[in-house]
Amino acid sequence: MKFAEISYSSKKEDFGIKGIFLKLPNYLLHWYFMRFRPFYIQQTTLANAEGYIVKVYKPHENHQTEKQIQKLLLLLQKKETDVLLIYHSISLPHIIDIAYGDIINALFVLEASKKAIKRQSQTLQQSKFLIIDGENTITNMVLDILYPHINYLSIYTENPQNFLQKADEIYEEYGLRLEIFSDIKNKQFETFNIILNCSKNMYHYDYKIQKNAFFFDIIQNDKKMHCLMSHRSDLLLSNGLLLKLENKNYSSKQIEAILRITEHSFHDFLCYNKKQNLSEILQLLQHKNITVTAFTCFDKRV
Repeated sequence: MKFAEISYSSKKEDFGIKGIFLKLPNYLLHWYFMRFRPFYIQQTTLANAEGYIVKVYKPHENHQTEKQIQKLLLLLQKKETDVLLIYHSISLPHIIDIAYGDIINALFVLEASKKAIKRQSQTLQQSKFLIIDGENTITNMVLDILYPHINYLSIYTENPQNFLQKADEIYEEYGLRLEIFSDIKNKQFETFNIILNCSKNMYHYDYKIQKNAFFFDIIQNDKKMHCLMSHRSDLLLSNGLLLKLENKNYSSKQIEAILRITEHSFHDFLCYNKKQNLSEILQLLQHKNITVTAFTCFDKRV
């Protein structure tokens, strides 16, 4: 199994053109790329995972690339590519799985929160956590990872009944009361310094968030993040992580791809019963000594 990192480029240097050919007129190079080299593939590695760096030729913003992408994906399939990492909002048909990094965001939610809390000059014991329910596996994973370690935990959901049994189990096991609410006007929104978004919905709570809170968009709801970035500059906003593995930094999506290719247990975790294998995967991450080094927002360090 291999990975492929795919991004757009208009730079002639990215397509294997060397020497005197770089001095050819741009219109000739454009014709050549369009006809003979709409994408360029080079072998590479991430940690001990083998894969490819792929540049797709896109000379301007409105240039259509559907045909090149389709051809590229079929070629990557032949090259035993199991997972893709995409940049520049490339739209792909579902032929090969994509590593978005949201699973890694969820698995490292406690470590990321601790780092944010330190920046807020607060403590884990004092911090108040809010999970925004996405009615998905990510929500349940974040909940299971957090509740053994914190003192204040709430969940905003349109379906409170889905969490009633879980709330009873958490209270019986840890004495922690999971607060559940579904009213967007609830004043509790103003009390949380850690907000963990697992939803793709555009709930209107932007101005209700506590000043200087940490908003971790685990699920990568880009529209919500752009909205918050435009009018809540006080918040610590993140939709990804930089993580250290073997003294090198990798993004959430890169770590997801590395583990998927090199660790059978992680591959099974993604494909089958996540909850059953969660503790095993957390042990794997600890054994590999993967640590959070920084936050990212749209692939830029913050």
